[in-house]
Order: sequence, then C-alpha cells, then structure tokens
Amino acid sequence: MAQLMVNGRAKLLDDTGNWNPGPEGKRQLRLRMINACSVANNFAEAGFTPVLDTVVETREELEFLAARLAARPLMLIVLAPPLEVARHRNATRPEKDRVSYDFAHTAANMRREIGDQGWWLDTGALTAEDTADVIVAEAARKAAISL
Repeated sequence: MAQLMVNGRAKLLDDTGNWNPGPEGKRQLRLRMINACSVANNFAEAGFTPVLDTVVETREELEFLAARLAARPLMLIVLAPPLEVARHRNATRPEKDRVSYDFAHTAANMRREIGDQGWWLDTGALTAEDTADVIVAEAARKAAISL
C-alpha cells in the first residue's frame, strides 16, 4: 500500500533513523491499514484466504485491523526469530529489501503490547519454505485470536 502514495508521502523515520512517523505519518499508516483491510475483505468475499503481511506494533493497531477484517477466524502470526538472527537476515538481504532502522525497539514494544495474542513463531532455525510449511500445518490451531 505504501507504494501507492507518491506525492506527499510522510517520512516515518526521524533524522537519526529512529521510527517516528509523526501525526501525518500516523494518518497515512492508518489509511494504508484501511485500504489493506478493504482489499483483504474483497478477496475473502470471493472465497480466498487473505493474508496481510504487515507489522502490527500495538494493541490499538491490532484492534483497528480486527474491527475492519471480515474473514474469520482472525489469526495473528508473528514471525519472531531471535533478534540477532533477524539482524543477520536483514544485513544479508539485497539493499533495496533491508529495513533501514534498528527494529529492536519495535520488537520489544510488540512483545509488551500484543505478546499475549496469536502465535509467536520462532523462525530462527527455519528457512522461508519451512516457515510457510509450519504455518500452513499449524496456524488454525495456534494463531486464532478474538479481541
């Protein structure tokens, strides 16, 4: 959804590279969430299982998404490798695919805010293919949430 905004796209990082979207950035993030939910709902209505691939950092964001997603059961899967594994993976990605800020704060905040929700899958020892296989096999049993 971010790629759809060209003119007027807000900076989400401050001058030191820390996450700090400010009021306009938060407004744009909310608009992106609304549109992602609309697209997901359209796919669900057509008989597909929608998947939103996004970072949900706070309970407020999770509740906002849950209120707008029609598909049920609603599942939350957090890919949660150890921080050092996540940093290594990020550093070895092509530069255009890297996260440009230290996500340690985001990870800690997610644990504090929504750590009691969904399935926190430690993918530290898993390949992308193994991760997908485990999710398909176990998500229905481990990831359902109700807010």
